Amino acid sequence: MKARRMSDDELYGFLEKVMVEKKLFLRRNLKRDDLAREAVTNRTYISRTLSARGLNFARFVNSFRVQYALELLASDRWRDASPEDIACMSGFSGADAMNRYIKKSAGSTGCAFRERVSGAQAGLKADGPI
Repeated sequence: MKARRMSDDELYGFLEKVMVEKKLFLRRNLKRDDLAREAVTNRTYISRTLSARGLNFARFVNSFRVQYALELLASDRWRDASPEDIACMSGFSGADAMNRYIKKSAGSTGCAFRERVSGAQAGLKADGPI
């Protein structure tokens, strides 16, 4: 019996689930092929599914990294961590890359976000995919 291929919506939901549960976005060198292996599909289907939502692979992965970085930046536990440390813990190649994506998504740099939420734990969500 041949396995049923997932619809784009099912595949996208599965990709999100895998990214969150396995924290694949924390791998700095994550490739589309790695995600395809996890989803038991091929990179073409992943690209098509993401493209249908106006995303490419980098934007998809970095949206998870941004959310994770914002959570770390808002956390009292990581209050003294440098931007470079937060970037590395979030899967970014460095603080400059992290700040670029956070600015696109949340409208401010990581440091400005940290200052804005210090003492208040509201508003951790970014506006949407970057």
